[in-house]
Amino acid sequence: MRILFADDHDLLRDALKAYLEAEGEFTVRLASTVGEGLAAITSEGPFDLVLLDFQIPGMDGLLGLRQVVAAQGASPVMLLTGVATEGTAAAALRFGAVAVLSKTMPIEKLKGAIISAIKGTLAPAYRGASGQVASSEVPTLTPRQEQVLRCICAGLSNKQIARELELTEATVKMHLKMLYVKLGVNSRTQAILVSKNFNL
Repeated sequence: MRILFADDHDLLRDALKAYLEAEGEFTVRLASTVGEGLAAITSEGPFDLVLLDFQIPGMDGLLGLRQVVAAQGASPVMLLTGVATEGTAAAALRFGAVAVLSKTMPIEKLKGAIISAIKGTLAPAYRGASGQVASSEVPTLTPRQEQVLRCICAGLSNKQIARELELTEATVKMHLKMLYVKLGVNSRTQAILVSKNFNL
């Protein structure tokens, strides 16, 4: 089975590659950026599976995931992360990832999930460190949070949002902070990408 593992942490990449290739069942191709991964898929792929790090250079929120999913066609893409919340995981699943897995989950369970994904028997899910399946539903936003998200998508600054919603800038920042936590993002760009899952 041919796997592309795109991650910029050398120790993790090399360790997982060595583990998976130990019994001759897998051949693992490595990449350290989304661009390198896409180039590998173009020249050598699609692979039986792509394992993509959530924080790899070039991800730009979840845009990199969408590009890799498109390049892979019908072949699976799994997102590997140590930081994603259920909100981000839900968005990743909707953008085409077959699963979102924690970097801290036992390596045997990670291998099992990889095999299941390649065989097409893995149910779309977010698996945390324990390997347990968590909810993949889009988080519920309050009406005010939806308004703030709508303003972000319109390209408004904090000052403009405050004026539009008749709030103080401090209150806008508070709503932004809570919104980012719920969506599992840390920037406006990422929030805009995730916003595609909401009927705003």
